[in-house]
Amino acid sequence: MEQLSGLDAAFVHQDSARTPMHVTAILLYQAGQRTLDLPTLRGIIDQRLLHLPLFQRRMRRVTLDVDTPYWVAAGPVDWRYHLQQEDAGGLRWSQYQSRLGRFHARRMNLAKPLWQLRLVYDIHGVPGIEEPCQALLLKAHHAAIDGISLASLLHQLHDQGRQDAPPAGRVPPPPSRWQLWSRVNQNNLLRQVKLAGTVGRLLPALTRFNGADTKEKLPPVRRFRALFNAQVGSGRSVGVVLLPREEVQQVKRAVRRVTYNDIAASIIAGALRRYLAGRDELPDKSLVAGMPINLRGADSGRSGSNQIATMAVGLGTQVADPIARTRLLHRYAVAGKRNIDALGTGTIMDISDSVNPAILAGGLRTMAVAGSLGSMPVPFHTMISNVPGPAGPASLAGLPLLACAGLGPVRDNMGLFQIISSSDHFFSLTFNACSKLLPDADHYRRLLLQSHEELLAAATEG
Repeated sequence: MEQLSGLDAAFVHQDSARTPMHVTAILLYQAGQRTLDLPTLRGIIDQRLLHLPLFQRRMRRVTLDVDTPYWVAAGPVDWRYHLQQEDAGGLRWSQYQSRLGRFHARRMNLAKPLWQLRLVYDIHGVPGIEEPCQALLLKAHHAAIDGISLASLLHQLHDQGRQDAPPAGRVPPPPSRWQLWSRVNQNNLLRQVKLAGTVGRLLPALTRFNGADTKEKLPPVRRFRALFNAQVGSGRSVGVVLLPREEVQQVKRAVRRVTYNDIAASIIAGALRRYLAGRDELPDKSLVAGMPINLRGADSGRSGSNQIATMAVGLGTQVADPIARTRLLHRYAVAGKRNIDALGTGTIMDISDSVNPAILAGGLRTMAVAGSLGSMPVPFHTMISNVPGPAGPASLAGLPLLACAGLGPVRDNMGLFQIISSSDHFFSLTFNACSKLLPDADHYRRLLLQSHEELLAAATEG
């Protein structure tokens, strides 16, 4: 019997009609005279993806959530639910993004395997892509996948020297009712033992953490709530901005000793700076982004779907100059990684596994409410995740993949989630926000483009 990890279960407990906890990958293809149809796509999924854990299992929850849920065999695929098609009817890409927002805002059925695919025909007006364009949308629950495993899935989906998929692994049989309840007390007792050990490791780690950022003095960051740290509604504002890869590479060549992620995050910071200033809500200290980082290298034997920690990175939103902001953001990112290393990646993963799921869920809700009311510090003001697309040229049934993008989940006290992704042709910046907190998606999209153009001009003129 395999149970979800504490971190996986946390995404289940936060899932609601207002705050669905899934991610959506957006894949854009050059269709030209060819069209990918639903039967062909179904055959590709059957051949390349159905052996993966995401497609092999579903979740079974324990009554009253007194223990973490279990993974059980999915059974036959309900193709009518999991695979759909949509004719955009020649809709412009700028208009289709509203439909995309509605698709992403719709909560998944957690009793079914935690994936859905939608094939979209006949989209027009995608910048840099000849018409018409096809899109493939993959929705997967965050309890079953993280950014790195999603990137691996996308690699296996596409034609990149692919080998035949291995046979599907055996999913353990579902636990009986007696097994479920007999393990509740055992698991809660083991959590108490594990919590004691985790606390024993955490105290010296906190000492290391407190001294980790004293090696370099950085401008102080804002600790309390900002615009997007509030209770969210069910409406969503979404946007996708595609940046030509060559332009981002120009910036990278000009602004040395920074990463592509630093550059993309600095573009986001520039857009946030203008957006908040326009609403007279720009703080004088830097906003902080939560950036998930991969922990698999530290403990590759873990079976949990999510093997991540979230580091705090100052965005330099108090700095107007785009080059200076990018370099400062890089220094914030180095310090954030140093802090994660000081805590210890194993300790970070153990924290969520050491707490009863019901207590963990209640604690998450309490922290969200307290942070949104401004009565306690908030860890982050926005989330920025890097989800790499397939490396190098890729195609699906002969259609070239031109752009990858993604939408993440928002929740109370974290009303803006942004994702950086890339393909052989474009870097993409996408955002998903509560529409009450960011009602003007078109305006924010324009600010992202303006911020990129400003950084590119400063880099190339220098």
